[in-house]
Amino acid sequence: MIKNKISFRPFLSRQRLFVWLLSVLVFLPLNLKGQDNFYPTDNRLFHIERSKNKNLVCYDVRLTDGKFDTKNPLEVYWIDREKTPGKRKGLTAIQRRMAYGYKLITSDNESAEVTLTAYPGRVLTIRKEHDQYVCLIQINNRQAILQSLYVQANPNNSLQVEYVELHGKDRETGEQLTERVATND
Repeated sequence: MIKNKISFRPFLSRQRLFVWLLSVLVFLPLNLKGQDNFYPTDNRLFHIERSKNKNLVCYDVRLTDGKFDTKNPLEVYWIDREKTPGKRKGLTAIQRRMAYGYKLITSDNESAEVTLTAYPGRVLTIRKEHDQYVCLIQINNRQAILQSLYVQANPNNSLQVEYVELHGKDRETGEQLTERVATND
């Protein structure tokens, strides 16, 4: 009499695969810096990511009738990446004045120098290069095109900043540059 043998091998393989996939999903960090969509625009110069949440503060060059706006060269706004992904929202007056606004230092028809309200220690130069506007800054004592800033807040006090990371690429070589700047708050 021949008995039907039931093989558990395929079941065990599928079970292992399921356990492996589940463990990958469970242990993946939810707020991976740089892993979400940034909703880029043609005029985007750079953005700020924060440890507090996934939302972005975006800085676009402001063009009026296709020309560089010398009086108000930046358009600054939020991009929601949590509750209503992709939704754009303006800054409040307090956010502009205390954290994410900027101060215009000088400007002409082709460029502007500004400082960020919360980070006045470095001058940003906005100008057109190769038919595209860029934001130039010093990163590790090298002239760089700024791409993003990452702000690490104190886990016990989200209003206190531990450090800021500048991310960009070397203007001449294209090499990716990063500089971490500790704050003294």
